[in-house]
Amino acid sequence: MRKPLALRLGTWAAARAHKPWLPPAVSVFPAADFLVPIMPNQLLLAGLSMLAPARWWIFTLVFAAGTALGAGAVALALQSLGMDHSLFLAADETNGPLAQATDQFRRYGLWFLAGMAMLPWTPRLTVVACALLGFGPLALLAVVFTARLVPCTALALIGAYGLPLAARVPLIGRIRDRIGAAIGARG
Repeated sequence: MRKPLALRLGTWAAARAHKPWLPPAVSVFPAADFLVPIMPNQLLLAGLSMLAPARWWIFTLVFAAGTALGAGAVALALQSLGMDHSLFLAADETNGPLAQATDQFRRYGLWFLAGMAMLPWTPRLTVVACALLGFGPLALLAVVFTARLVPCTALALIGAYGLPLAARVPLIGRIRDRIGAAIGARG
């Protein structure tokens, strides 16, 4: 009987978690997440850190860099196409609420981007708004990389050290042991 797909993928990742080529290879996922949300990168980061706890910091840097490269690529693509905020503002709206919001975003956009990048999900719309308002791709790349270190570090540490700490709780330890026994019985 064939093993379930999740078990085969888990076995594949576990066998390769310590390979030197894996971190650069998985950086494609957070970079591509700006274009196509293909998988929950948070689970991938936590899972890889769980499989190779000593390499949690490498996975943190790679995921933060991948997200930053994706942000820079989106900004570069939008700006090289000649898109800017004036496409979205009405010609007669110079002091209206949209113009005021645009002015505020122009003033505080990088700070807002830093705050949004500290959240666990990818700040797609904020990067697009900053790019359309003329913030440079390198500035966006630097802000996203720096800010993404916070959630990536948290997720990697949870993956690396969360299960052993949680297993100290008797109920969770028993559940973990049952799952391990079930996987071991399947072979």
